[in-house]
Formats: sequence, C-alpha cells, structure tokens
Amino acid sequence: MPKQTLSLNNRSVFPYARYVLVAALMISIGGQWALLQSAAWVGMAVAYSVEEGSIAKGVSKTFDGDHPCALCKMVEEGQKSEKKLPSKETPPRKIELFMTARLIVLTPPLGHDLPRPMDEAAAPRLFPPPVPPPRCGLL
Repeated sequence: MPKQTLSLNNRSVFPYARYVLVAALMISIGGQWALLQSAAWVGMAVAYSVEEGSIAKGVSKTFDGDHPCALCKMVEEGQKSEKKLPSKETPPRKIELFMTARLIVLTPPLGHDLPRPMDEAAAPRLFPPPVPPPRCGLL
C-alpha cells in the first residue's frame, strides 16, 4: 500500500480553500454590501412588480430611490458606518518625492573606434537595380 503524504497540492486536503479565500477577499473590499444590495433590489423588483401589476413599473419603482426597503436602509447605514474614521486619527502627511536630472554622456570604451558612417561593403547596395531587371531562364 503506497504511503500517502499531506501536501498543499492535494485537493482533498483543502477542498473549499478557494471559496473561503474568495469570500475573505470579498468581505475585505466590502463585497458583502454589494451582495446584500443586489438581493434587496431583486426582492423589491419582485414585490413592486406584483404590487403594481407591471414589471416595468415595478423595476422603475425599485430604482427610483424614493421607495427603499428595510434591507436597503440597513445596507446604506452599514456602508456609512464603515467609512467613518475615528476623529483621533490624523491622515498621513504627504511625502513629496522629487527627482534631479543628470546628464549622462556615453563614450565608447578606450581603444575602440566609432563605427564609420558607411561601410565599403554597403556601397554597391546604394545603386538601383539594373534596368531592365535580369530575366530568369524560366520564360
């Protein structure tokens, strides 16, 4: 019987680790409020559509902002309470970064000449091809 080892690559060790990580990241950026607000809108759209007798009127009443439900009010209060900073904390001071310009001169290493502007091997390439162009023997 082969010996089983515990490794992090084994999916049976942490089968729900990915879901826990995604949930933790969503909560850290305030995703729970978006999820609750979405649930509130769906519930309001269904309730108002039944009440008004028309889906268009129900959706319009849901998103007009004049008819918030209890869950919408709770989400709004929760978002406001998260944004409040304690009055004793002072915002961090702005750090000014500056950069000075420097002149950099590149010189070739000692003992090497600069390349010539025109190599003698490139001279024949300056002239256009002969007119008429040479024919290959296929025609």
